[in-house]
Amino acid sequence: MSKIPLPRVVKRPLVAVWNASHRLGWLARDYASAIAHGRIEPCSVCGKTRPMLYRRRVIPNRLVELWGLSPGQAVALARKESSDCSACGAKLRARRLAEVLLNLYPTGARSLRDWTRSAVARDLRIAEINRIDGLHEALKGLPGFQPSDFTPGASPGSVVDGVRCENFTRLTYPDAYFDLVLTSETLEHVPDLATALAECRRVLAPGGRHVFTAPVSPNVSKTFPRARLGPDGSVEHLAPSISHPGGDWGYPVFTELGTDFPDILRQAGFETEIRFGPISDDDLAQVYVCRKP
Repeated sequence: MSKIPLPRVVKRPLVAVWNASHRLGWLARDYASAIAHGRIEPCSVCGKTRPMLYRRRVIPNRLVELWGLSPGQAVALARKESSDCSACGAKLRARRLAEVLLNLYPTGARSLRDWTRSAVARDLRIAEINRIDGLHEALKGLPGFQPSDFTPGASPGSVVDGVRCENFTRLTYPDAYFDLVLTSETLEHVPDLATALAECRRVLAPGGRHVFTAPVSPNVSKTFPRARLGPDGSVEHLAPSISHPGGDWGYPVFTELGTDFPDILRQAGFETEIRFGPISDDDLAQVYVCRKP
């Protein structure tokens, strides 16, 4: 018996309903899992006590395969890239960044949203190099907050669709300009790590901090280049190619960060500490605090 094709006017809404039902099913399972495992806690971004939604599916199996992650490491990476606050959506790495900021610049606030109302926060000059979902929404009302994104082909310092464009290896900000630079899962995608760290140090005022997360692999003892950018802008691979978030699709990884990464940060002239560390197979969501002396 042959199948009768559905008219497009009927098929499209049916597909939309089918996809929506799957999303609702996943969400229901995420909530049930959070409640069953006691993952209900205050969010350091919004301040609300809500279920934190862990989603293993955010880490593709192809990335696990290419990166050589163990099953436990894959779970830890998924925890870092999900564990979303069911109120504001901030994932674990954003919530940990917020927790560190509350500790570094204390005001008595218990959430980043409350912290942004303080004089301490409003006096800070803050650069966000590439949007950090969760933190961006909380910080965007601060007078000293200057977000930027990398846009291929755009001139550094230009504005595209209302967003300032910056290249981490050629920042257009003045020397000693910021009190705080924020990044998350960015440094591994910069073609020249040493230059990016030097630029970050240049734009920080004395005593200023770069607070960030980065994907450091516990399986790699020594940081090494995976790729480099050619004079014509092409990517030359020096090791098997890996991209985030898909493994073989997404943003190319130029530098594989190993457990010696804190030493590289110190050699770049920063006083460096690791929060939520040390890195382990069970926890890959460290926050790095680099202070310019």
